[in-house]
Amino acid sequence: MELKDQVAFVTGGGRGIGRETSILLAKHGAKVAVFSNNAAESMETSNYIKYKLGGEAISLVGDVRREEDINQAVKVTAEILGTIDILINNAGVMLLKPFVDTTVSEWDFVQDVNIRGVFLGVRAVVPQMIQKRNGVIINISSIWGTKGGPDRSAYITSKYAVIGFSKAMGEELKPYRIRVNAVCPGPVDTKMMEELAPDVNKDNWLRPIDLANVIVDLCLPKSKAISASVIEAFGNGRPVNT
Repeated sequence: MELKDQVAFVTGGGRGIGRETSILLAKHGAKVAVFSNNAAESMETSNYIKYKLGGEAISLVGDVRREEDINQAVKVTAEILGTIDILINNAGVMLLKPFVDTTVSEWDFVQDVNIRGVFLGVRAVVPQMIQKRNGVIINISSIWGTKGGPDRSAYITSKYAVIGFSKAMGEELKPYRIRVNAVCPGPVDTKMMEELAPDVNKDNWLRPIDLANVIVDLCLPKSKAISASVIEAFGNGRPVNT
């Protein structure tokens, strides 16, 4: 129970990596705000924490692209669970499409979810953390945020931005004892990836819990030396090139 009484806010917390991270944070004693754009998934995760684990959790619904949604969710979290100690910016989307076929609206959508959403989450939570002079922020990038590849220019751009933003915030917030890191998963067997690449061999892919273990470890006191860093969680997997 190393995170007992700490409050965690997880975007994209209703399924996949976000769901497993929310549950694992609760197992370590954290009170969890599960934020998702899917009300049923958010409620299922928070109910699992409350009724299966006996923990504290709330379900929050909104769009990470909307400043008012994020600000309201952070406000409600503070009122019900307390001010936020841990922020997991996990919500994300992927677009597999040649650059010449990518529309402006598709490009903007990917950037808005994957990097604007991270920015808005950090912007809403950091004042609380500065006041407490303590906090942990984990931003989920991708192994594609470290390399180039075909048919995913919008996604790669957004995930490179997450890494740059995490490094910048990690350095800027060090005086306030706020740690900021980026985690770069390799291929993970999630619903999103199943929809994008249903016919790809997933034998060596990671499971959502594998990533949750990495993310939550970075939130624990034992990881206090790690900040402004990029952690590649790649396993034996290989990025999908289809």
